[in-house]
Amino acid sequence: MKLHVFFVLKNYLKASRKGLLSFLSIFSIAGVFIGVAALILVIGIMTGFQQELRNRIIGMTPHIMVHKFFFTPFPEDSNHIAKIEEIKGVKACEPFLVTKTVLVRGENSEGVVLKGVKRLPEGVKIVSGDSVFLPGKIYLGLNIAASLAANPEDTVKIYSPTKIKRTPFGMIMSSYDSPVGGVFDAGLYDYNTSFAFIHLRTLQELLEMGDSIAGYEVYLRDPFNAPSVQKEIEKEFGYPFTTTNWMELNRTVFQALKLEKLGMFLVLALTVIVASFGIISVLMLLITQKTREIGVLRAMGFTKRDVRNTFVALGMTFSLIGIIGGLVTGVGLSYLSNRFGIFRLPPDVYFIDRVPIVVRPMDVVYIVGLTLMISFIASLIPSLRASKMEPVEAIRYE
Repeated sequence: MKLHVFFVLKNYLKASRKGLLSFLSIFSIAGVFIGVAALILVIGIMTGFQQELRNRIIGMTPHIMVHKFFFTPFPEDSNHIAKIEEIKGVKACEPFLVTKTVLVRGENSEGVVLKGVKRLPEGVKIVSGDSVFLPGKIYLGLNIAASLAANPEDTVKIYSPTKIKRTPFGMIMSSYDSPVGGVFDAGLYDYNTSFAFIHLRTLQELLEMGDSIAGYEVYLRDPFNAPSVQKEIEKEFGYPFTTTNWMELNRTVFQALKLEKLGMFLVLALTVIVASFGIISVLMLLITQKTREIGVLRAMGFTKRDVRNTFVALGMTFSLIGIIGGLVTGVGLSYLSNRFGIFRLPPDVYFIDRVPIVVRPMDVVYIVGLTLMISFIASLIPSLRASKMEPVEAIRYE
């Protein structure tokens, strides 16, 4: 910026602190301040919820599943597991079996997805009962246990969908009495209300499937490498095997969250647009008050570009003050909330007890960039009007 333009800008900043201009200046700065702070907090909250949900899904869902089409059972093969575990990035590979069945205890019954595994997923938190996954016992989701009124060491009846007896009274499903080994909380309502776990060998015996399994669950050191590892597995296993990763299984959930986040960003951006009208008002009023001065400056050698740059810089100064204040406030409240749990949630309603706020640098860049762009356009409109003033006409202005 030229030195003479800087001195004029400094003089106009002082002028904006008086009378009606002072109110409009504070109003425009406050609008930008509120808009930036709100954008940072809301986008941070939505990002935090998205990451929290993603982490819980990753904890409950295998990163990659290898199975035959339609989950057709096949014999477990140690060579399959060895091939998968040799692939770079794979942490573990476990066989699994899954079926839909009914659990009954007394007069209570509940339909569940019964999954046979050799170890519980990392996201499963045992809240009561055995902390060690034991064969011969069933482990129930929190809501399933409540629906069955079942506690650890109580016995529930598991009905087998494959072992059906023909009797004079019709078809009757065979059942298996299993003690409840523990009750778990997966942190997600859908899992707590629909999933139960049992040892793989126990479920194979219940379904009379010998050593057959539904597929392999593959766990990675970095879950976000799932697509690349999936391709490597597909090279090793051709038809009739297929693979599915955790991103594909939960694609609709994350797409919905992404769309909601974008919608909130656009809605809150309107706050900044409204604040930009305050900047326009300040500059238009200042131009009206300083019309004769602008004419004198033009007569003394100020170019149209100098006049335009002066008022654009003035509008951007108001915007920068609001942006810096909003940035400090938004990031500061985010830190304090994460540190001290300012924004609490009822854990019996939500799956967490506090609002997670994750402020990503790229989100901050987008917010600041959008605000600067809106402020620049708002400052440019009256600045172009001021720069088009002819010196003679402006000096004659009263």
